[in-house]
Formats: sequence, structure tokens, C-alpha cells
Amino acid sequence: MVSLSRLKNALSWPPRSVERPAPASVCRGLLTAAALLTSAASAQAAAPTGFKLPSGYMGRFGSSEVTVSNETGFGARYLPLPFDPDIRVSLVRQANYWEYNLSSRLNDTTLAGGVYFNGYAAVSGIPRVEWTRSPQRGLQYSALIQGNGPHSHLSGGYAFLVLEDRVRVLNTVGVALQGDVAAPYLQNEIGGGLSKTFGPVSTYTGATTRLYAFPVQGQVQGSVDLYLAANYSPVPALTLSASHFERFAAGSVAIPDFGVGRYEESAFTATYRLPATEQPVGLGALRTRVNRNWTSDYTYVRGDLLLDIKGLPSMVGPSIGYQFGPAGKDTRWLMSLVSLPR
Repeated sequence: MVSLSRLKNALSWPPRSVERPAPASVCRGLLTAAALLTSAASAQAAAPTGFKLPSGYMGRFGSSEVTVSNETGFGARYLPLPFDPDIRVSLVRQANYWEYNLSSRLNDTTLAGGVYFNGYAAVSGIPRVEWTRSPQRGLQYSALIQGNGPHSHLSGGYAFLVLEDRVRVLNTVGVALQGDVAAPYLQNEIGGGLSKTFGPVSTYTGATTRLYAFPVQGQVQGSVDLYLAANYSPVPALTLSASHFERFAAGSVAIPDFGVGRYEESAFTATYRLPATEQPVGLGALRTRVNRNWTSDYTYVRGDLLLDIKGLPSMVGPSIGYQFGPAGKDTRWLMSLVSLPR
């Protein structure tokens, strides 16, 4: 199923001019973040006795990302370290800065620290430290500190499930800081979805409503997200996936990062998997992807050739595509290295 989670979270931050970290400081930053994450993880999970690969370690690579692209940089994100708990490391070279960070998800708690993606051509990355607990139900809290433009916040709340656990209700209070503005806020979010199968077609329909209120500034913003997706396999080796996302919004916010506007995007993917062979390297899959951003009038067409390499947890291979901009402007070729779980 095509996921638009990146799309819904994508924001551009105004970069500021800072000195680019040298490789030595990159290493020191990773070591420091590693020490903090490991210490925090030890408080939530028992240390293993003796060294061995943790159970299900190879399966963790399914969410890792190797990037070779002038859109997202050159390197790897979320590579799992061979430890229990699950700690991920990212190291990616952008045009003007290094993206390096460590993160872990333990018992519904996210721990993260380092420098994060801020656009390929930005002057600098986004320094970030985060401690967030976000289970499906129960107590929620989040402490986030960021630099170079994005907001920071401290919040707490509670979530519960209704309608046979299909709908999640979240209520949060907090205080956020961005630029020269400090704003207490209230957040209410209600979201859920329904999966249904019609013969060979699997479908999913989801919706989320959000309300942000800033009592000191007297500002309120509401938004509604709608998401539709369908999968169809006309033959066992071929999977066709389509999705559509729309967002409607009204009102204003005191913290720019919380603000959203009207958005609409569609996506289509066709994936053909070839039978596995005993060869060390073989052709594993062919994939075509088409994305249409209706809001900004951009279309992206990509073709992926994925190799099945023995010993690797995922298929990898080159991707070539083309970006069609509005009115024939801002068009360019897109080159990258992509992966696909087996």
C-alpha cells in the first residue's frame, strides 16, 4: 500500500548560516548521542547477557533506507545496530552539511538526537533532541528541542480508543516556542480508519481531524485529512496500488510549524516481482511509481530496477525518474538508489 506519511509531515524550514561540522565533530556528535540513547534505553530494557544478534535483527533492515540522490543526500538512514534494544543510526551527506543522528523506539517511547534533514541544498541541518511517549492509549508526553528555525515544545496528554478500537482520541496541552513566539496550546485529534476487501481488491479509508487552540494569542485552526488506498493483484507476481490524500484547513496558528493548508496528492505504484533464484545476484523486481501533487502542480514518474542480492535483507537497485513542474518549468531528471523488502 502506498504511504503518504512523508508527504503529510514534510515541511521546509528557513535555513540559517552556520559553520558546517567537520567529520571529527560528526563522530563526536554520534558518540555523544549514542551514550545518551544507550543510557536511556538501559532504563527501559534489560541488558542482554553476552553478545549475540538480537531476535529478529535482520527484519529491522526493512525500515532502513540507503539514499544515493540529489534530492535526499548520499548515505544511509535508520541502520539498526546489533543490540537489544533497537537503536538506529543515520549518516547522510548533503550538499552543505552532514545529517547524523541516533534514534530508538522502546515501549512506545521515541528517543532521538543528532542533526536531521533540512533539504539537500540547505546551509545546515536541523539539530534535534527528542523524548516522546506516544502509545495508542494512555499517558502521552513529549519534549522536543530543535534549532535553525523549527519549533520546540513540551507537552503532555492522554489518548483512548473507541468504537471497537477503530478510532483514537488524543487530547494534549503544551507550550511551544518558535522564533520570538512562545505559545501555550491545546490540541485535540480524532483519527481512525477502516479496511475492507472486495474480492481481489483490498481497500483502506482513513480520516483524521485536528484542532489547535492558542488561548494567549486568541488563534484557532482546524483541519481534516482524508486518505483512500487500494491494492489489487491481478496475477500473483504483480501488485497494483493506488492512493489519494486530501487535507482541508481553516483558521490560523501562533506557531508556524503547527499550521497546515489545503493539500491534495495522488499516487500509483505497479510492482512486479520475479521468481527467486539460487544465483548470488538476480533481478528481483520491477517497479513503476507515479505521484501527482495537485496543489503545487508537480508530477513525478519513476522506474525502479531492484536486484535480489543474497545476504541482503532487502532488494536494492537504481531508480531513474523525471519531475514535471508547473507550466513546463522546474523539470529535471531524478536519480536515486531504492530498496524494497523481500
